[in-house]
Amino acid sequence: MGLINYLKRNISISKNSAQQLLKIAIAHEERGETADAIACYHRVIKADESWAVPHYNLGLLYKYQCNWHLSYEHNKIAVELDEDDKAAIWNLGIAATALHDWETARTSWSKFGVKVEINDEEPDLVLGAVPIRLNPDTDGEVVWCKRIDPARTVIENIPLGKSGHRFGDMLLNDGAAVGYRKLEDGTDVPVFNELQLLTKSAYKTFSVSAYINTVDDINKLGELCRNSGVEMEDWSTVRMLCKQCSEGTAHTDHDHELHVNEDSERYIGLAATNHQTVQKALADWRAITLCEHSAIVLELE
Repeated sequence: MGLINYLKRNISISKNSAQQLLKIAIAHEERGETADAIACYHRVIKADESWAVPHYNLGLLYKYQCNWHLSYEHNKIAVELDEDDKAAIWNLGIAATALHDWETARTSWSKFGVKVEINDEEPDLVLGAVPIRLNPDTDGEVVWCKRIDPARTVIENIPLGKSGHRFGDMLLNDGAAVGYRKLEDGTDVPVFNELQLLTKSAYKTFSVSAYINTVDDINKLGELCRNSGVEMEDWSTVRMLCKQCSEGTAHTDHDHELHVNEDSERYIGLAATNHQTVQKALADWRAITLCEHSAIVLELE
């Protein structure tokens, strides 16, 4: 057998072996056998070092583990081997963001048409509002956030205390849409899953039950809170969606509304840096409206 034919034959065997190993690695991963999947992916890479797919798969696996150094490493190799691999480019941008490698992150986003200069400065873009699903593997509360780059958002709602998140927290978010929500103009916007809490805000979360006479009383509370540096949200209006709606496009047939007592009691979420600020805003509200409220509850430190 000539040398060229020998090399062709062995390269073919190696590629076939790599493809079979990849199927085994994916099967391990789907069964939750993570360690076996990782070991098998490395065998795939050894069998075919020019193949981008096993590096992408490893980068994806490490992304969901929030193992950013290894996710970065494998997505970077995947992009070097296949410069048109959009998914690897995006995941490289996420890992680079988590590691504060701003030049790599900016380069990744620019390949998707995001207008950003390529330098090593932290991005602070204006990309509009976006819904983010907190704790996607558990309760999955969806909150509206300000998007400061494709992989980072700042929470603008007041999340429920059980979420472990606060108004003003900075999040690292995924880039794959898992459901949609509508803007006021009817436009559908994608819901992205939270990957990790990056920066905890200085705000604490409080709650009270407010006993009102009219909707104007709630509006007055909101006005007084804003003037005092307190964020307020009427948690009585929070929609509880089934999983099908939450991860799809929410529609009325599958909405499950919390009951709102329009006559008297509202459940109010408040965000402030200290208890005294909340206490004063509520005292001013009582004096003006002659309404009452329950004791202030600290929901999240």
